Amino acid sequence: MKAFVITIIASSLLSLGLANPVNVTERASGGVYVCPGPNWSPTNLCQDVQMTDGGCWTIPWQTLGSIGPDPGWVCSMFVEPGNCFASSGNLNSGGIWTPGVADLTTWNDGVSGKWNGYWFTQARTIQCVLG
Repeated sequence: MKAFVITIIASSLLSLGLANPVNVTERASGGVYVCPGPNWSPTNLCQDVQMTDGGCWTIPWQTLGSIGPDPGWVCSMFVEPGNCFASSGNLNSGGIWTPGVADLTTWNDGVSGKWNGYWFTQARTIQCVLG
């Protein structure tokens, strides 16, 4: 009788798709399109970076001119390379949603009190979360 009950439960789980859950990392991946220059330029250097939920990506250029997260994702920029933890020395830009910001040379996050264009020269790391 026990074997019969276990067989029914296992069959039910398989039919519901619960016996083999989908890898969370596979479900929680998206991208952010970034360019070193404003207005998505130069196109030959722009990158479509694939991110995992909460992933941290170090910007390979001295400037970040454009940032555009995929729909459903929210990205933030940080000033320390490879560090996605906000602290007094590692400012956070706040959230950026789709369609993103085409020209960071004139953008102001409205939170940090920094000047327009601050993130164009100071962003070193990007973190994106599924929002």
